[in-house]
Amino acid sequence: MPHFPPKLSTDVARAHGIVCARDLIGAGYTTNTIRSQVRAGVLIRVHDGVFRVATSPDTFEARCAAACAADSEAVVSGAAAARLWEFRHVFRPDLPYLLVSHNRTPLARGVLIRRTNVLDAEDIVFRCDGIRVASPPRAWFDCARDLGDAKFEMLTEWVLDHHAALPTLARAVQRLDARGRPGLARVHRVMSRRVDWQKPADSGLELSVLAALEQRGIGPLVRQFALRLADGAVVHLDGADPTIRWGVEIDHVTWHGGRIEAQRDKTRDRNARRIGWQIDRATDQELATHFAQVIDDLVDLHRLRSAEFRAARPNAIA
Repeated sequence: MPHFPPKLSTDVARAHGIVCARDLIGAGYTTNTIRSQVRAGVLIRVHDGVFRVATSPDTFEARCAAACAADSEAVVSGAAAARLWEFRHVFRPDLPYLLVSHNRTPLARGVLIRRTNVLDAEDIVFRCDGIRVASPPRAWFDCARDLGDAKFEMLTEWVLDHHAALPTLARAVQRLDARGRPGLARVHRVMSRRVDWQKPADSGLELSVLAALEQRGIGPLVRQFALRLADGAVVHLDGADPTIRWGVEIDHVTWHGGRIEAQRDKTRDRNARRIGWQIDRATDQELATHFAQVIDDLVDLHRLRSAEFRAARPNAIA
């Protein structure tokens, strides 16, 4: 790295090796000095007035930082933001995807420009490295134009699990709902497959089931029991009776993505059986229509598991 003053050195290191001409001039450089360092290969011109220190690698983050330095209102979004947020189920682009307003002059090279007439403060996250990145809900929405329905559905599940509640995504859709917006039809197709998708899922359902089981003499059950499976993965069971290696899970299949989750559940259940655990499941749909019957079934399954477990391991210690 060139011999920068201490503060500028810190700022450049934080920005992945990106520095602006205005900051160099503020540190005492002249335009002639900057030009000579570019000719010598010490600084590499990325955009007008934006350089990368030659000793810093040309990383994806450096490209995003350079783009944000070159346009003070541009925001990294779509698949590029997904890469920065480490979303799953999205391809990893090499170029920054930039959101700019319709009256902005786009950067000439090294980026993919996308224009928007809706870019609110809640859509933007300011990182300490100078990158302005779309918030997870906005990045999720903007990914819809570049993914197929199946991939976008899986992405939606992942974002709901890791970044945003369903009402938050619903509000983002309502704000961005405008005719002709790329990806909007896909967003509506995927989100409309959930009944009452504007409403949050009933987070108390699991507690209602566990309370009903305990009233029937099962328990006390351990809530969110951490179980390490045969493949090394750790799952948290909604309720568990470790004394007989039995667990109960409540599946929310009302959300159409549950069919994808169900595939993972089958793998988890097989790995649980490999370490001697039995996992029994109930769905939100059957609990909504036949709650008492489902509880009766779970009570019977627990009783049978208890008898089988103790018969096979008369001297077992829980």
